[in-house]
Amino acid sequence: MSGSFSTRVLDAVLSRKRKEKEMARRKMIEITLSALEKLSERYPFSRAYIFGSLIEPGRFVPGLSDVDIAIEGLKDEDFFPAAGFLSALLEVDVDLIQLEGHPLEDIIRKEGLLWMPCG
Repeated sequence: MSGSFSTRVLDAVLSRKRKEKEMARRKMIEITLSALEKLSERYPFSRAYIFGSLIEPGRFVPGLSDVDIAIEGLKDEDFFPAAGFLSALLEVDVDLIQLEGHPLEDIIRKEGLLWMPCG
């Protein structure tokens, strides 16, 4: 025996899994952007940022990861109904935060994926 071991099959499987995971992540971004549009029709707000694992390739795990959204300009009384609305639409846990005054506000504004209502 030569002592070498081929990982070709394993490498192919891992590559396919990475591609599937990335496609699922991109699809969830599309669904989240659509959900934000629907949310804006029900509860007015000025803008939102998607942040966390969903915007970082390789970190979002379909079926396990939540969706992190920072929202700006949402009335306090609309916060919990909005969070529930998004969770129901996305069918995943949503970690919704009010952006104004949040300790991570500057980082989220800089690194998050910005969404603004049409019109």
